Amino acid sequence: MGWKREPLRQEELDELLESAARHGLVYDFTVRTLAHTGLRAAEFAHLTSDWIDWQGEKLRVPPETDDGWTPKTDHAVRTIPLKEPETFRVMREFFKRHEAVDVTRQAVRNRVVKVARDTEIMKKVTPHVLRHTYGTLIAARGATPQYIRQTMGHADLSSANNYLQYAGTQLDAEAEEIW
Repeated sequence: MGWKREPLRQEELDELLESAARHGLVYDFTVRTLAHTGLRAAEFAHLTSDWIDWQGEKLRVPPETDDGWTPKTDHAVRTIPLKEPETFRVMREFFKRHEAVDVTRQAVRNRVVKVARDTEIMKKVTPHVLRHTYGTLIAARGATPQYIRQTMGHADLSSANNYLQYAGTQLDAEAEEIW
């Protein structure tokens, strides 16, 4: 697949989310948002409440921010449905107290690594691993390549197909285990 880090399995993600909640709102918000939106660390670092359509339950990555930040590519300007209820609740709670995330990419990474250290997950967990985890989760739940490409901000379908392929191998491994 060409990935440096393997996505988390559902049980690993659950363990990570439990750890994040124990660390408090900022950590819970960081890990949940990355894992359930597929945002890149730099996108998350610039996230503000203005990006969120609370009524429509969507997150919109803008073409640029007031401080001059722009997404990695034109395709990264996108709308991401916010369908995971606990993540939506935590996001709402965070933005009641803060106007923006306003941290560096390194700070985002440090939060994720700190939370992961307090789990028994043997994989290296980074913001990009959470991005891969999101792609794999939506693929396993039946997302089309077009949906994956659009919500993750990829230029073409080849990356989306990688998530579908990986989700399929995970399902095959699980079937082997069960049977």
